[in-house]
Amino acid sequence: MADRASAEEFYSRCLGNAAVLDAAARRFAAEGDTVAALATAWGADVYAAQAVVWERILVAASSPQRQFFRVAEALVSGLVAAPPPATPAPSLRDALTSSRAGLLSAFDADLRAAVADSWPDHDYLAGIAAPGAENLAAAALARMGGMTPEAFIAQRRSEAAEAMAQAQALRIKGESLAAIQAAYDSDFHGLEAYLVESAQAAGDTQLLTVIIRWELASHAVAALPGLPDGFLAAVHLIRDALASGLGDADGARLRQALQPA
Repeated sequence: MADRASAEEFYSRCLGNAAVLDAAARRFAAEGDTVAALATAWGADVYAAQAVVWERILVAASSPQRQFFRVAEALVSGLVAAPPPATPAPSLRDALTSSRAGLLSAFDADLRAAVADSWPDHDYLAGIAAPGAENLAAAALARMGGMTPEAFIAQRRSEAAEAMAQAQALRIKGESLAAIQAAYDSDFHGLEAYLVESAQAAGDTQLLTVIIRWELASHAVAALPGLPDGFLAAVHLIRDALASGLGDADGARLRQALQPA
């Protein structure tokens, strides 16, 4: 029962992530941020595909459906396995269509139709020029403020440490609200360092996974109805939300990368 409940929770999380990223892609497209629109639209497709695979696993849990588990594991292992193409395409819709074709190749005929049916409409991306390799590289460099990944990660971690030291000083003074805000800032600096470091380790030099995972983590925190007054309780709640946005394994690694509170 516990395993099935966990699988059902994962299924719901995939559906939720797909919806969050689809909404983000539409927002980015409207704002003219083509790189972020492409990344989040791709992320929505991957999570929707995960949901289909896991739905099949739940339905046929007693059957040895090895292919379902093989495909599910490949998808869950990371979004960077099949990122959007760097080759220029006439439009964002064309670029995503190409990416979808590559993703569908991982499935057999029985699953392809179900996965394709799960994907959100992407006609809104028609008529928007797709970013090429130079655009993707420029966007990644801009995200790191023109620094190398190593320098960016070191700076964000230094900022995270400074912000947490400030939070602890404010906490001692009894200024709980200001202390919680400083700890919040520390965690988001730490999150950004962690996401860039993870992307580099996975070979995602364009940082497309950073865009996707930042959107999910920040959305999870923004969805919190409020924070408790206590410093530690508030920090734990924020970190729980950040971790939930990234998923169990990734969230656990993030927690280890954040400053001690």
